[in-house]
Amino acid sequence: MNICLVSNLFPPNVQGEAEVYVGELARALAGEHRVVVVTTEPGTHLQPRREITSEGVIVYRLAPFFRAFDIYHPQVAATVSDIIKRERPDLVHIHNWKGLSLAAVMSSIPSSAPHIPVAMTLHNDALLSGRFLSTLNRDLASRIGLVISPSHFVLDQHLQRGFFRQATQQILPYGLALSPSRLAETSSPSGGGVESPSPSGGGQGGGAKPTFDVLFRGHLERNSGIEVLVRAVRALPDPSLRLHIAGTGPSLDACTTLARADDRIRFYGEVGAELRRTLIENADCMVVPSLRPDNYPVSIQEAFEAGPVLIASRIGGIPEMVRDGINGLLVEPGDQSGIAAAIERLRSSPELVAKLRASAKETARLYDMRFHIARLIDAYQRLLLTDRLRPFDQRAA
Repeated sequence: MNICLVSNLFPPNVQGEAEVYVGELARALAGEHRVVVVTTEPGTHLQPRREITSEGVIVYRLAPFFRAFDIYHPQVAATVSDIIKRERPDLVHIHNWKGLSLAAVMSSIPSSAPHIPVAMTLHNDALLSGRFLSTLNRDLASRIGLVISPSHFVLDQHLQRGFFRQATQQILPYGLALSPSRLAETSSPSGGGVESPSPSGGGQGGGAKPTFDVLFRGHLERNSGIEVLVRAVRALPDPSLRLHIAGTGPSLDACTTLARADDRIRFYGEVGAELRRTLIENADCMVVPSLRPDNYPVSIQEAFEAGPVLIASRIGGIPEMVRDGINGLLVEPGDQSGIAAAIERLRSSPELVAKLRASAKETARLYDMRFHIARLIDAYQRLLLTDRLRPFDQRAA
């Protein structure tokens, strides 16, 4: 199968979890299929830069002028049209399109002979932004034959707004290869001045630990709930407690002010692959205190695989991943005392930690990339078959 993936960013250029997933997906698909990626890169140039990765993935990196033209970008439309004519994919699978323009991408994909079917993965609710853009995007999305969402939550949001009524709908959690080597390939290098975690023996190692280590990893902004978490930790007097915060963002200054020289709270900034993995493996628990609905956080999948017990907000797609008292603990969004109580509950009950951790490990098996690819290829094949039967259905109607 000849598959074209469209993603606004692609490794080594990554900003969020979706780009990490698309990088893993391209590598995994390339084992048995021809994979072409259309993406962007910093800078500006008229013609795309073409490269072939060590896995055989063909990558076209666009650097369009006037990237603010997200409604319709004529340079992107012309360039992507040329790429599709040259590479002749069997299908196009759209991921994030910011900086590429969804209208430009869709207009570049032939809608008549030679017709190319289109799939889309919903990584967020970007299609629903604003009344005008939402209406425009709904019209553009009417050509999509297969819509994939990691969570029921995000898919339901779109269905309620009239999207994808004619498309095949597929719930498919992200598949990730979580080995340290893969993390190294898709992470940015750590910057200078980054603090290293104390050598406490690891969150899962044998022997008693002198500290109980809590991890937050993500963008530091109000809706991430990081300020609520800092207050929760500040309210706990235990001197052995540690809060490790990996990430940067607009709430960094507020968080450092809230910490008020509490040496139990440590800030690392943006972290690279090695420190990132060390922090995850050293943590006794990881907190995802989101105030705004999340789709399907990859950080939760990583925690399931690596070992720290999850404490997470009961919001968005998170409850589809974290089952309260089974493979983690859920708290209400913004509930500072609830977070503090959950941390204390884990700290005082090694038996509960062991139970939750074992169940989380079993959950992590569901995210095996091989299983994910098998289900995705099945969905692709159904899309291609439906597309081939489309002319006959139209005649019958």
